[in-house]
Amino acid sequence: MSGNQLSIPVIQNETPGLVQAQQNVNKVFKNLTNQVTSLQSTVSQIQGIGDIIFSPLALAQFQTEHGSGWIIANGQSSVGTGYEKLTGNKTVPTVTLTGATAFIKVN
Repeated sequence: MSGNQLSIPVIQNETPGLVQAQQNVNKVFKNLTNQVTSLQSTVSQIQGIGDIIFSPLALAQFQTEHGSGWIIANGQSSVGTGYEKLTGNKTVPTVTLTGATAFIKVN
């Protein structure tokens, strides 16, 4: 070895064509992906009733990402939702922003 160069041993194992270093990198990426997925789930649970998120997604896409407890904040009925129980409001507010849709968590 000289300077900043590092010698990494090449060890073949049960996965054909992959050396140990490649498998280690794959494990790191898989672990990172799992952590990101877990963080997304946690953030989704932290969001409370009445929170508003702006997004360019359609409602179905947004609900796939964030859960079915979200509706478009366009003045529609909130009767029977956690939002109504919490606020006493029978409709959600109308929130507009050019280029994005406002979604509000109702339950």
